[in-house]
Amino acid sequence: MTGYQAQNSISALRAVLRRLSVCAGLHKLHNKPVCAFFRFGRARRNKAEINQLLEWLSRLFGSRSAVESRRENPIFVASVKKSAEIYGRIPLQQFIGSGQRERMARQLYLEISAVCSSTSPVTAVREKMAEAMLRFSLYQVLVIPPPPEEDESELRLLAGISGEMRAHLPALALKNTALRSDLHQSDQYDDSADLWHLVQYEYWKNYWLLESFNATRQELGDVARPSDWFRAYLHSACANQENLYRIDLDFASAFQESIAKSAATAYSIFTDIVISGAPDPIAEWLEYHEGQAIPTPGVVNPEASVFSLRA
Repeated sequence: MTGYQAQNSISALRAVLRRLSVCAGLHKLHNKPVCAFFRFGRARRNKAEINQLLEWLSRLFGSRSAVESRRENPIFVASVKKSAEIYGRIPLQQFIGSGQRERMARQLYLEISAVCSSTSPVTAVREKMAEAMLRFSLYQVLVIPPPPEEDESELRLLAGISGEMRAHLPALALKNTALRSDLHQSDQYDDSADLWHLVQYEYWKNYWLLESFNATRQELGDVARPSDWFRAYLHSACANQENLYRIDLDFASAFQESIAKSAATAYSIFTDIVISGAPDPIAEWLEYHEGQAIPTPGVVNPEASVFSLRA
């Protein structure tokens, strides 16, 4: 890209983001990521930070024509902006260099672009989220510490998640087919690679992907009211993954014994409900499991979450 083209790309993006912030209120970012160690506040970026972000994005798009083809899509521009902000606030940059960062970002933004140009963007982004959630849950369960260490994700407060899996990482890396395969396909894998380093890298990489697709989903308006379903989806996926790990380790279920089998099955279908396009996956999940004493996904207090629609 020439200096003239880069300057024009930056100007184009700046103009779009300026219109978005005024017309759509995107300067009032209120989305709260639900999976992990950071809670993003409503911090405002100053002018220098915004300019740096725009310059970085213009390089990632690769050409002025690429910018022009997307700049009229406010969903794409807003999603890209939020994805860049997410990246800037997580420690993934400690694991990768600038070249790998740009390759990963380019691929991610191409996927977001494909979602936004799809004939059914909501369906497309849910499918991307489901794929990202499947991989993310492999690692989220492994980084949750056991008590009494603080669990900043707060997932250990939910049914079916114990914080015990981290201690069994070496065994799981051998016994769990999905985890073993994913680690061996990691772009940082080699025979001498430190296992914990690999897990942290894959955790943060997949965190960025998942949260970026979640931001796109929210920009598309695929949000149930009064409360969103993403936290419940995360809980279901992670509880299901811990259950699979426990089977590999020949451990007892982390669910209460009386509901161990039914809860594992119930949580495993949440992904199917999401992919099916249900407007409110939690409501559909509750309807499907009417009258069963299974903790509602995403609800902290197991006693309060046991629901029954019996008269």
